[in-house]
Amino acid sequence: MTKSNSTAEGFSPLRLRPTRRSVLGGLAGLCLSPGTAFAEASPARVAALDWASALNLLALGIEPVAVPEKQRYGQFVVAPALPESTEELGLRSEPNLELLARLKPDLIVTNGELSALHERLDRIAPVTLFQPHPFGADATRGDPLSIGFERLEALADTTGRQDAFEAYKQSSLAMLDEAAQRLGGYDGRPVYLVTLVDPRRCLVFAQNSLYQPILDRFGIANAWKDGGTAFGHRTVTLDALTADPEARLVTIGDERLVRGAIAMKLPVLSSLAPVRAGRVTFLSQSLFYGGAPAALRFGQLLADALTAPGTTG
Repeated sequence: MTKSNSTAEGFSPLRLRPTRRSVLGGLAGLCLSPGTAFAEASPARVAALDWASALNLLALGIEPVAVPEKQRYGQFVVAPALPESTEELGLRSEPNLELLARLKPDLIVTNGELSALHERLDRIAPVTLFQPHPFGADATRGDPLSIGFERLEALADTTGRQDAFEAYKQSSLAMLDEAAQRLGGYDGRPVYLVTLVDPRRCLVFAQNSLYQPILDRFGIANAWKDGGTAFGHRTVTLDALTADPEARLVTIGDERLVRGAIAMKLPVLSSLAPVRAGRVTFLSQSLFYGGAPAALRFGQLLADALTAPGTTG
């Protein structure tokens, strides 16, 4: 994770991705631990040491007592929003353990990125490891949305929120069904899903990304066919987005930056067929490794954007 607390400057989504250590640090087959710590009583005060954990706790109706880089969560995760009462814990890479201890949480949820601190964390409160995105062999067991729901259910079991999970999953799948119906009139164009990194490069989201199950449910093809990393994306130059000139370009991130880049007629970006034809759709941020809640946010944003008046051609 980045050790910067500052707001991202220009195009900088790569600062948000988990590090290789969090993938290989014993999480390949790990969902949650300990799984039965709160079988009889739900923890009243839960701290999240990463954004994906906070996002999934909020999906279960649990307001974290503390989260690192709270302001940047609002910029890059966006929704669901953290409550004002949530305390700022400092950097994701170096959380303020003294403050955390003073807050006296009943449970600490973390993705394993802070494995070196687990002994100290254990002295503050029980620690649950939570990784909603599938890596390694886990990625072959099912699509990222299904596994995200599986991990969220395990988190619900740990926190005594099984009823909240069932209600959340039911309403979420109903939302996706309703969105798919609204998209019945979509023109059927494949889409390139991208986040601009700088004026010449982007992240392009592949068929193993968190977003692919949403495209599948909506019956929309992914125009990118060349695969991605374990995180479901690949960093490419913009001129790599030329295999399907009839596709739509869907950008995920700061709309003002993308519109500004298009208005400036930057050479590579402005030469892309979807840009020349005006087939560009703008979506707000969503956390590409955030599990089911992030995938569902993407689905809602995409359906709303593609059914907005004037989204044709």
